[in-house]
Amino acid sequence: MKYVVFGYQVCKRTWKKLIFRPIHIVFSFFQPIFWLTIFGFLFERHFDFIEGDYLSYLLPGVCAMTVIQSSSQSGILFIKDIQTSFFGRYSFTPVSKTVFLFFKILADYSRIVLQIFILFGIGSLMNIKHINLDFIAIIKVLLGAFMFTFFYASISCLIALKTKTSELLATFVNLFNLPIIFTSTALVPNKGLPPWLSSIAQYNPLSHLSDIFRSASIDLDFHPTYAGINSYLLLFLLMIVAFTWCSLYFRKIKYD
Repeated sequence: MKYVVFGYQVCKRTWKKLIFRPIHIVFSFFQPIFWLTIFGFLFERHFDFIEGDYLSYLLPGVCAMTVIQSSSQSGILFIKDIQTSFFGRYSFTPVSKTVFLFFKILADYSRIVLQIFILFGIGSLMNIKHINLDFIAIIKVLLGAFMFTFFYASISCLIALKTKTSELLATFVNLFNLPIIFTSTALVPNKGLPPWLSSIAQYNPLSHLSDIFRSASIDLDFHPTYAGINSYLLLFLLMIVAFTWCSLYFRKIKYD
């Protein structure tokens, strides 16, 4: 019960920031809507699918892009706490810093899940057909988003803790997010990529997340390459490594 109460307070702190500053979550929808409208309608004639259309293919990829964009911002809270001298209080919490880190990222995950399902709702309003979110599909989407969020948010928090500056965290976001997106199958199917880029995409975690979302939520067979058990194992391994690395570094930091 102690952990539940503590976790709720940690999550509540993050949620309150969104309530008092909703502009962050509002702006987080601008880029996905841009991809779905401008990019989607512009390139839908360039990709020929046996069944379905490009917008049906694109929607889950845009949801996966939202996961990486939002989770990469997870470290901002630590930077603000360091700059306001709040960070030292973490050394006196009644539970370990690992538990705090878990619930802090869990709060970010809850926001990301909300964004994902709002995007699926926007897709329905745009008359994107073949969306099929049954119970099993929702579980797959939640599981894939959970593992990727904890993987990438842990990296963001680790960079924030090491650099302690928002400028370097922004550099990380700008330097890595776009290359990861454009070397994945989030926007372009594997068969539409050049051979050298296709070989990179098969090792890209975002490709695996995109195809997990696609195979779970779209009632069409796009022949996903990376939506099998190996995709879940890859994301699980990355999650464990990144979270453990960040947790160990977080625990050894001492601030007054």
